[in-house]
Amino acid sequence: MQKIKINTFGEGIEVRHIILDDDRYQQWSEIAAHKNQKISDLLLDSFFFHQLKDPNVRSITDLNSKLISGILDRHKSQIEIWLNRHKVLKLKPNELFNEMLLFPLFQIEKENIIKDKSLEKGLYVIQKTIGLLNSVQLKVDSRNLNLDDFTFSLSEFQNEQFLSHIMYQKKHFDFVKSDSVITYQTSLEIT
Repeated sequence: MQKIKINTFGEGIEVRHIILDDDRYQQWSEIAAHKNQKISDLLLDSFFFHQLKDPNVRSITDLNSKLISGILDRHKSQIEIWLNRHKVLKLKPNELFNEMLLFPLFQIEKENIIKDKSLEKGLYVIQKTIGLLNSVQLKVDSRNLNLDDFTFSLSEFQNEQFLSHIMYQKKHFDFVKSDSVITYQTSLEIT
């Protein structure tokens, strides 16, 4: 068995659509009104979750949510593809996002195009990060790596394109680790 490993470094984005049940939303709205804040601002306050004293919800990651994340097209960003501990390919995201090529080098799928007007009702937390965004791996039977077997999925949020995930021969990679720092964080509520 051969092992493909992909590391993505650089600047990334996470768009998290928080899904709260009605009771919890009502309870948190009352807390927000008592503190003269918006409920979306409470989600960014790390002490809010500590004050709740709910063992099931210790941070924003414990909440039921739809998460879309990926690597942004920035000059610091890069993607490394390894096969059995040998670096096979190093890409810059702009090689994937460039639509002006006569013959595309990679299979590209556009999936989550989120425009401000098409946002569903709910709470959103948007974070930008920098560092090792993720490291993923997949075991395959073939000895050779074929670039045509890779499928890169692109997403868009607020006019920023990002690579959301990579598949090989229509198989998803297994998450290994992530080591990044939050550089920007905001929240909003669509009613």
